[in-house]
Amino acid sequence: MSKVQNLFKKLTTHHHFLVFLIILTVLKIVNVFITNGFDEGLHFTKLGVGLIVISSVLHLVFSKLFDKNKKYLHSLISTFLIILMLSHADPEPVRGVMVILLLYVAKFFVKYKGKNIFNPVIFTIGAITLLSLFVSFLGVPPMDFTGVDIRFPIGGMAVPLSLLPITLAFIFNVARVKRHPLAISYIATSLILGLFIGAYAQDSFSYLIIIMFVGAAVIIEPKTSPTNTKEQLVYGVIMGLFIAGLTMLNAPNAIAIGLLIGNVGYFIFKNRAKK
Repeated sequence: MSKVQNLFKKLTTHHHFLVFLIILTVLKIVNVFITNGFDEGLHFTKLGVGLIVISSVLHLVFSKLFDKNKKYLHSLISTFLIILMLSHADPEPVRGVMVILLLYVAKFFVKYKGKNIFNPVIFTIGAITLLSLFVSFLGVPPMDFTGVDIRFPIGGMAVPLSLLPITLAFIFNVARVKRHPLAISYIATSLILGLFIGAYAQDSFSYLIIIMFVGAAVIIEPKTSPTNTKEQLVYGVIMGLFIAGLTMLNAPNAIAIGLLIGNVGYFIFKNRAKK
């Protein structure tokens, strides 16, 4: 037991976060096999493995050519986030490859003075969404969080089992990156606004799970989110308001677009404050 405890203590925040994403992915695979049948489950498994392999190859190439200090662990985390945030039923494999390719463009090139401007996952989904508005054949990336809203039939009820690892990530992982003010302000604002945008009309658990996941795993990205407590609180409230507004306007992938613009706004604010 002591060896296990020592190993756990040696793991970084990113290792814990990766374990969290792997648990959600395994739950999703099992859920697809149970609810959609063997063929759909196999398709999702192949899709996930394929994206991980492609991402690994791209990381090797980009790191060799452009920046050897980029960690594979971070790239793997981004890949699992994409697997969980996009629909496994997307019939367009080319778009999946494009998403992964653009992820590495964001990681290695979309920077200012050596620092990332955007959360790479949000930049990837948001940029392709905006591009699809002008290039119709491309199509909007199906960001529907089917990889996060996972239900298992237990005792005649569809139990949202994924809420347990998401809650644990919110408690422990968010604390390790010191982003609890940001996560709490975003989640609280979004849950309150859900009453006004009709988010609870069909499935309240789905809305809760998505908001918790974004708060515990996406909006808190350390390199592109505020560190100051006051700034975190303001940022979380503004993002909750902005995403709710985009949702009411039926904007495609409102969460990704909202966070993308939020990254730009905070980047501009941060650099003006320094000057």
